[in-house]
Amino acid sequence: MAVFDQDPQPHVLYDQTDSAGIEGAYADIMRGLYDKMDSLKRSPDDFRTWTDEDGYLTFYNALLDFAGDETKDRVQVLQQLGEFKFRAGSEPDEKKKLIEECFAEATDQEDPRIVATSRSRRLSQIWSPKTDTILDYIVSRPAQAGRVLSDRLNPTNTEPLQLVGHPFKDVRSTDLQPVADAKVIAFERGSEIHIIPGVSKTLTNWDADTASVGGVEKVSLFETLLLHELVELVSREENPDLPALYTHMIASSFERYLKADLLSVAVEDFFLEWPVLSEAEEAERYEEQLKMEMEEARAMFAEEDIPDTFDDDDDDELPIDSDGKVPVKKKKIVKKKVVKKVKKKKE
Repeated sequence: MAVFDQDPQPHVLYDQTDSAGIEGAYADIMRGLYDKMDSLKRSPDDFRTWTDEDGYLTFYNALLDFAGDETKDRVQVLQQLGEFKFRAGSEPDEKKKLIEECFAEATDQEDPRIVATSRSRRLSQIWSPKTDTILDYIVSRPAQAGRVLSDRLNPTNTEPLQLVGHPFKDVRSTDLQPVADAKVIAFERGSEIHIIPGVSKTLTNWDADTASVGGVEKVSLFETLLLHELVELVSREENPDLPALYTHMIASSFERYLKADLLSVAVEDFFLEWPVLSEAEEAERYEEQLKMEMEEARAMFAEEDIPDTFDDDDDDELPIDSDGKVPVKKKKIVKKKVVKKVKKKKE
């Protein structure tokens, strides 16, 4: 969060209190989300066929993913977000056994592909989300989830809601690395949703793969990301005391209603190439490369040391006179043998 707070150039991409005064692609997206959530309210079957069993299974998997491995950790979440409903007269040991069965490991006789479904069905028999909460709507009544979200996105809603973009222009990649390590692509704070706008290009490229993994086609991955943060915001408004981890589980359940687990995979892809080098880092890298190439060039063209001995024959070596002068080497005079040609007399 400190990295986002130090961003020198954040941009307000959308402001619901001045919805008519802000134009652009992101403002259009936010207005489009209002229309789509209103459509979910009116015709949920046009989005996805969804049963209570689907809802419990989706939340159950989110619980396993984020609540820790200990049963007590999961029970703590369930107590905060819902209510257990045991048979009247149940003893504490019996209640404990029923809860543990919801998270029991698969037996050799069970098909691993249906273990999660079986366990989430057991959970639905002893627990339910608190009535009329956003989690209750996501699990059992998506149309009501659409109503809550469309009301929150309604341009006539006087409650503040801003979309803030962090392009991190000219910020060094080394300073951004903590964000990449944590894979924080967006978060909500108060009435603000903060995002890294650059992710939209990656998510758009991934939208073509949505049909192969299931999900709601009329909602894009980038819109799903924004709705995830909006659900967290609404959950916090419902219950300000909810820990961020709990609101994340609720939002992840709605995210998976829309796109299964495709969004998380696409975000992983984005962080393979982000952060990029800033202009200053690019210039530094260029200077360093240039310096290295010049040093290599100097080494290549440097004069070689004069060897201690010559490769000439020993006979050609000249002694040094006592006065320190090198005598001039005399040229050898080669005498040519003259051969006279004598003409033979004719017989």
